[in-house]
Amino acid sequence: MSKWNLSLGIAALLWICVSLTGCGLLQDHKSPEKWFKQTIAGMAGKDSFSFSGEAAVRTQSQKGFRQNMAYEGSLTEHDKLTIRSMLPTQAAEAKSEKSAKANNMHAAKAGFRRQDGHWVHLFSEGNTSLNSSLARFNPLAQLDAISYLPKQIREASGAARGTKVLRIELAPEAAKQWLSDQLGEEMNLIRQQTVAGRKDLTTQEMRQLSDVWNKGNAQMNQMLEHSEVKMVYYLTVDKKSGFPVNLSSESEILYLNQHQQEEKETLVNDVKFHP
Repeated sequence: MSKWNLSLGIAALLWICVSLTGCGLLQDHKSPEKWFKQTIAGMAGKDSFSFSGEAAVRTQSQKGFRQNMAYEGSLTEHDKLTIRSMLPTQAAEAKSEKSAKANNMHAAKAGFRRQDGHWVHLFSEGNTSLNSSLARFNPLAQLDAISYLPKQIREASGAARGTKVLRIELAPEAAKQWLSDQLGEEMNLIRQQTVAGRKDLTTQEMRQLSDVWNKGNAQMNQMLEHSEVKMVYYLTVDKKSGFPVNLSSESEILYLNQHQQEEKETLVNDVKFHP
């Protein structure tokens, strides 16, 4: 075979490889870890996109879910993020269209900015307890945290055509510490917002408020100290674009309640991305 023919053969082979990679056929050979890193890198390169999600909590002692929340968010200018809590689906359907528009279907709103790899809280509006929780449902912060926390990643079965599903389980101690950090930030934010909204409080009332907060914070830390936490995520990725389609998670917390009885809570969260 002449050098010219050999060169043509190599060129044809390279063209086929590039074509197959574009179709996602050769990408199937990438490890789950590489798929995850590609997704994180792809999201970091996006200037804008949106997402919508739902979260619910169920306890061991109660059937079904006792709390649920719907929310939506949008990233703009690469690093600016706004998350809004929405009325639960049932409540939204029960309201008239006029009433829903008047309330704008938002119970709370919070803004964040990405700075030095962290999401800094900028502002909050609406219901204090709701907007303090919005940071915990920030899927971008969740993915950022997952990227550096100890974990196990493997490919999950049942992926729809053109997608890849990654099962990501955080190491128990890492999951417990991260949950503790998030809840601690929520408690601090609630305290700050409560104080900021009650400038008319007397010194005695401020002291009483501080006592209540300290007691609640100590109680929460004690429960977390003796708890067991399990966090599992399922990340669905578009094989062609590498952009996430869906991020669902289930977080189980086993702890002793105030009566020293074992209690289990499960937080289920599901987010859909809209590039």
